Amino acid sequence: MTRNSSATPYELKELDYRTEFRPDIQAARALAVFLVVLYHAGFPGVHGGYLGVDVFFVISGFVITNVLLRERSSRGTTSIPGFYARRIRRILPSATAVLVLTVFATYHWLSFVTGAINAVDAKYVAAFVGNFHFALLGTQYFTATQPPSTLQQYWSLAVEEQFYLVWPVLFLVLTYPWKKTSPVTRLVTALVTIGGLSLAWSIVESNRNELWAFFSPLSRAWELALGALLAVLGPHLRGRGPRSGLILSAIGLATILVCTWSYSSTTLWPGTAVIAPVLGTGLIVAGGSLRGVDRFGNIVKLSPIQWTGNISYSLYLVHWPIIAIATQYATSPLSLSSRIELVILSVLLSAVLYYVIENPIRRSTWLARRRLATYTFGGLLIGISFVTIYWHLSHY
Repeated sequence: MTRNSSATPYELKELDYRTEFRPDIQAARALAVFLVVLYHAGFPGVHGGYLGVDVFFVISGFVITNVLLRERSSRGTTSIPGFYARRIRRILPSATAVLVLTVFATYHWLSFVTGAINAVDAKYVAAFVGNFHFALLGTQYFTATQPPSTLQQYWSLAVEEQFYLVWPVLFLVLTYPWKKTSPVTRLVTALVTIGGLSLAWSIVESNRNELWAFFSPLSRAWELALGALLAVLGPHLRGRGPRSGLILSAIGLATILVCTWSYSSTTLWPGTAVIAPVLGTGLIVAGGSLRGVDRFGNIVKLSPIQWTGNISYSLYLVHWPIIAIATQYATSPLSLSSRIELVILSVLLSAVLYYVIENPIRRSTWLARRRLATYTFGGLLIGISFVTIYWHLSHY
């Protein structure tokens, strides 16, 4: 292609970012959420299922950066207000519903004291700084002597949103049409630098203060950056090696499963241990790009797997308060059959949340066309959270 004087860097073939459905990404989401759910439910063999959150981080970085790249490639610009409007429609409705219901349920089934403690947690969760709050409280995710917060699953959501406060703005700067270097070069350089510094910090901080390393966005940024890097390199990989892609995906899946079995609550985390499952997820994503969208096997396309990937966000939010409240309410350790029932209940309730709240609002064309209405709606949802919190704190 010959570039004329009016062309922009986004007309180059190397930045031909396409809108295509990736069934392997949905399958990876399904795997990630079930690793987390089964770990929290205490299923045998899922000793390191907490690494499912790290799988989510890589996928999130890949998917969100793909959205930014497609918009920049097709429209020649990136709308920061539009980006955050999409995040509001995607994240806030389900997050608010689960937060409000969890506050009610905690007061109802557990003691007023526990309810008040969790209502205070909810104030920070609603402001997307729950990770810092839990770290400051000295929350021990794996070996806490006190019952964990019924809202503790929101820490990872806070980490993501803190990353996305910075990344879209940095993306806009890096993709400005300067003539000296290509946008791809600048993005790759920045992401490799961010990823390297974050990983180094994660390793150092894990050995100095594991608690802060666990909850800090600085320790987790490299996982999101890896996903973003794979999105940037996507056009260079797309469909170039179906057989190699299959091998890479298989190695990545095997790595995650082996880590899930071999890791435990005593593993220093994130530290160096997180590198293997994060790179394994990267191999799955890269392998899918190499295979091409039309060359995925029938296994990842199975309806139950794809459906689980669809409800994965709702399931992640819903499962923890159900398991945490039931565990704290019970007078004796829950049997395996009871824990299986809790998992089934979590799946059913998350499906209701997905079909009634998450999907309709996320896909609402009315809100998508009215950005001010979206921001107003988001403010209303945050307001509902704080009204619920302060009402409980003042009445009990």
